[in-house]
Amino acid sequence: MTVSSCFRFSTLGNKTLSLLLLLGTSASAYQFQMRAASSSPSLKRVASYAIQKSPASKSFFLVVSHGSVVDFSYDDNPQSCSIVNAANEGCLGGGGVDGAITAAGGPNLAEDRLALPIVSPAGIRCPTGKAKITGPNQYGQLHVPYVIHAVGPNYWNFEGKESKADKLLRSAYKTSLELAKEHRIEAVGFSLISSGAFKGNRSKKHVMKIALQAVKDFEGYDDLKEVHLCAFSEVECDRLVEIVSEIGLEMHMTRPR
Repeated sequence: MTVSSCFRFSTLGNKTLSLLLLLGTSASAYQFQMRAASSSPSLKRVASYAIQKSPASKSFFLVVSHGSVVDFSYDDNPQSCSIVNAANEGCLGGGGVDGAITAAGGPNLAEDRLALPIVSPAGIRCPTGKAKITGPNQYGQLHVPYVIHAVGPNYWNFEGKESKADKLLRSAYKTSLELAKEHRIEAVGFSLISSGAFKGNRSKKHVMKIALQAVKDFEGYDDLKEVHLCAFSEVECDRLVEIVSEIGLEMHMTRPR
């Protein structure tokens, strides 16, 4: 499924406009982000891998998916799924995937993000390496009732301290999964956190490997069925599949792209 392209900015009410301005999203930027979201390819499964950290752990599937996380859905139980947004510390929208999720999520998501408590005088709602959750709610054109907002590191701010940033990135994935457990979410779709402009001098492969290892090392829980890593480009998708084999996971199944 894709986000409807029939939405036009003229349909926005004053309440929505005010919320978007509070989120730092201008009218023209919002309209652009909606067009970008609507042109995203549908999300397609590429490969699945059975995960069970230990005999005492709960098993689940790691799924490599190709397309936009905005399109993530879980047909088996639509009321028990979440996407993970690559957020900033203010949790009030930004560029890239955050902008697309902000646009698609509409006023309900904007309101819920504004309602997240500020935890520092600098306006921080979620420190780097942590995550917050909004929902359940009906979020515009998104197909999930929950959105987890994970803050990965901006590696440019950790020059000479990249190993610290690596730990914060791993923590952002782990905290997101712990929130999913707390809310008994069955399926989670991750964007690739800190893998774009914020990866600094780290290679894309390096930050993707941290993501995959964090999921592999997760203990699981009774309700969890699937954890998706959503690669927007085919190159990213192929790289994820390559890394998965390097960390010792065997493919469970594949589906056409």
